[in-house]
Amino acid sequence: MIKVLSTKMMRDADNYAVSNVMPEIELIRKAGKAVFSQYHFKGKTLIIIGSGNNGGDGLALAKLLKEDNKDVSILQLFPITKPHLLELLSECIDSFIPIYEYSSSFKFTGYDTFVDAIFGIGFKGELEGITKEVVEKINSLRTYTISIDINSGLNADNGITKLAVVSDMTVAIGFVKPGLLLNDSKDYIKYLTCINIGIPYNGESYYLYNSTDFNKEFPKRKYNSHKGTYGYVGIMGGSYKYSGSVKLSNLALVSLSVGAGVSRVIAPYAICDSILPFLLESTIFPITSNADNNFSFEEDEIHSAITGLSALGLGMGMGVSEDNCKIIEYILLNYDKKLLIDADGLNNLSTMDLNLLNKSKADIVLTPHVKEFSRLINRSVEDILNNPIEYAIKFTEEYNVTLLLKGTATIISKAGKVYISATGSPALSKGGSGDILSGIITGLMGYKDALSSSISGAYIFGRCGDLALRKYGSYSPLPRDIINLLKEIMKKY
Repeated sequence: MIKVLSTKMMRDADNYAVSNVMPEIELIRKAGKAVFSQYHFKGKTLIIIGSGNNGGDGLALAKLLKEDNKDVSILQLFPITKPHLLELLSECIDSFIPIYEYSSSFKFTGYDTFVDAIFGIGFKGELEGITKEVVEKINSLRTYTISIDINSGLNADNGITKLAVVSDMTVAIGFVKPGLLLNDSKDYIKYLTCINIGIPYNGESYYLYNSTDFNKEFPKRKYNSHKGTYGYVGIMGGSYKYSGSVKLSNLALVSLSVGAGVSRVIAPYAICDSILPFLLESTIFPITSNADNNFSFEEDEIHSAITGLSALGLGMGMGVSEDNCKIIEYILLNYDKKLLIDADGLNNLSTMDLNLLNKSKADIVLTPHVKEFSRLINRSVEDILNNPIEYAIKFTEEYNVTLLLKGTATIISKAGKVYISATGSPALSKGGSGDILSGIITGLMGYKDALSSSISGAYIFGRCGDLALRKYGSYSPLPRDIINLLKEIMKKY
């Protein structure tokens, strides 16, 4: 997995490197060299610099381009005062690189490449004044744009912005930062790469799950295996109003084969006839319906329904009711295998005592989107979006669960550790998509542990979204299209 460092972690790493590895100016030179190595610069290049070390990276790049006989100019937005940056600026002057001080009359046309070296990871808040004006001008043109370390205007910890440089390429220096993956980031970064420049870091970090990790998770299956090898799993959900949710989860789980051996759909008796045509290879376990034709809490039936299951996905489309709260409490206190709670399961849980999570013997996965998570922890959506990793860590330190927080990138946390899956696209922005994810993870839990099922399940689901975007675009894909693309992801395993 790839290390992901918060602003504080990255500053600690930089400070250690400067104190123990190399002078600050050498780190900056290495950053400039890293960007130089990632793109074949041609034509005229304009490097837009601020007054901090990110601007220093731009100066170092400018000198390298000049040495390579490239046509490069520098646009300086603010005065530089730090001695090591003045040294770099002096080297650019001595190399006869044109340096312009910004004014509103400056012409951005006529360049083949822009390099954004205005703000680094220390930027917070919103762009204003000169920087707002410059970034708007950069974004209004179709000039190929490279951002050094992070797009100016983007928050390095949460990826939130109202305005930032839109880059064709962002070259992260040393380590990936969370803000390059979360919230608004994908709308501003077309291609992200990260270059190691020799900054050591052995402290606690977050981790980005990638294709190499995924390939290790799914070795070729042995011929000498059978359905019991891969687990009996259950999908429990649906209601008179929302029978479609459990259909989708079941299709994701069984028909398109993420690997579970046998599946069972557990649903209110009143909707079983509507589900049966969609079950394909699955079995169904009806539960007595209440007066509203939804789940009734019948302890013996619930016990029979979950007995023998190695994993259970609970909550999709089941509605919120007193009966459902009783069902969830019973399962939490009596089921001791792998348990995923999603959708209305979370909405019911938010009205209950969360200490039940710590009393449970089950290996629990919760899969909320931000609104569902806000109900669970009684914090605003805005607070969570501003500090998603912090809240995920805090929750999993307090409760013995795996938390999968859905968003632009998916944050998975267990016991305070954080993993990020950055696959996915706007093609997944349809009702029913979350049910598919729940079906995938539950299917994987038939034969894998809850944490690895959550991480790899989020990755698989996101890959389906990436394929859907390429195949169908961002508007038209339906959940059934996402389900069909599971085959494309899993066929090599």
